[in-house]
Amino acid sequence: MRSSLFGCGVVLSLALIFTILALATPTWIADPSSSTGLIKAQIWSVSIDVTKSDAEKVAIAFLVLAMAGLLPASILVIFAATREGKEKMAKIGGALAVVSGLFLLIAMAAYTGLRIEWVDFASTVNWGYSYALGWAAFCLALVAGLFAIFAK
Repeated sequence: MRSSLFGCGVVLSLALIFTILALATPTWIADPSSSTGLIKAQIWSVSIDVTKSDAEKVAIAFLVLAMAGLLPASILVIFAATREGKEKMAKIGGALAVVSGLFLLIAMAAYTGLRIEWVDFASTVNWGYSYALGWAAFCLALVAGLFAIFAK
């Protein structure tokens, strides 16, 4: 159990890193000459601030909430893995991770719904790697959180 909890803590830490990278990097939507992130956009080699619409505001808010939950979740789960008799701590960390995963789901789904008209799979405009990191962080947080809750 202790090694599986430690693995869950490492995966939660990875989800936290993916969430930070998704928020900080400028490639949520990309085409050959430019990319747009939540905070910055790049046109050729020039970086500019993004005018934040509802899509960016919702995504940023819920990504920050997810980060605020993933940090203590990963600490609690790793701490529970290194100490004997701390199963309750692992369950609390797992619950925090699941809630953070739901925050990530809301952030990603809201951004997708509000920006889907920009992305055309027949053209050169596609979702970028920052967008993929957000969805990967959601999957990692949810799975690791559930494993931490149900670890025996």
